[in-house]
Amino acid sequence: MLRRYHYLVALANEKHFGRAAEKCNVSQPALSNSIRQLEKDLGVSIVKRGRRFQGLTREGAKIVEYANKLINTESSLTQELSLMREGLAGILKIGVVPSALPMLTLVTFQFCRAYPKVELSVKARNTTEIERGLDDYSLDLGLTYLDVEPLPRGRKHSIYRQNFWVLTPIHGPFEGRESVTWSEMVEVPLVLLAPETLSRQLINEAFQDMDLQPTPQIQTDSMLNLSAFVRSGYWSSIVPRECFVFCSEPPGTRILPLTDPIVSHDIGLVIPERDPSSVLAQSLFDYAKDIDIEALLIR
Repeated sequence: MLRRYHYLVALANEKHFGRAAEKCNVSQPALSNSIRQLEKDLGVSIVKRGRRFQGLTREGAKIVEYANKLINTESSLTQELSLMREGLAGILKIGVVPSALPMLTLVTFQFCRAYPKVELSVKARNTTEIERGLDDYSLDLGLTYLDVEPLPRGRKHSIYRQNFWVLTPIHGPFEGRESVTWSEMVEVPLVLLAPETLSRQLINEAFQDMDLQPTPQIQTDSMLNLSAFVRSGYWSSIVPRECFVFCSEPPGTRILPLTDPIVSHDIGLVIPERDPSSVLAQSLFDYAKDIDIEALLIR
């Protein structure tokens, strides 16, 4: 029975019979037949069927909700038994806002070295997707904004403050400068992250608070693409400083503090209130409380 719930949750997540079957390492007919048998056992229709997957029935959505809880309980039990036999082991599913992806290494590398049998499954997600993943058990832990609406639910631990800096050509409008002000940024050619990205929305809020209106010539959802435009020598940009933690700024560019005012946001771990809780998620959450990010950055 539990295997059928796994198949159903995979279908609910993938919204496609073929992809769900591939994810579960079974044939599509086997997955379809298993879900039909589950419908027969429970006496309700779970899936809206047509020529392709059309969604879940109301009863199906409720069953998926309970199936996620059962799968989480199974996973927690497996982790507990593994811990008793051989120490921490298993897969830890982490959702991370894109701007914090480089920093996840600092949060996890000591933990992973201490527990080599723990595997990380890292997914880039926006804040809403992380919240949803923690609710529906598709994620065990989130690394996300702690001070941006809607505020995340669950237990939280602050890891670092994310700061906005200026990425600009070495021989551009701020050549020789040690910092740049927000008001100066509206006077230069700009390439900014796309409006749908949270980083861009936070940048817009900062400008609005100062009654400033940027007019970017280029907008992109790719940090690599943004950096390439700045490297061309004409445009400047505003980026989270931490995006360049493990790699220097692109050749021909430099990164400068953005001041008057300094704008920063709290990034940290969020663990959902579950019973039973994920042993792996709780272990990393506790481990992270002893991490000194600033000291690691200096190294």
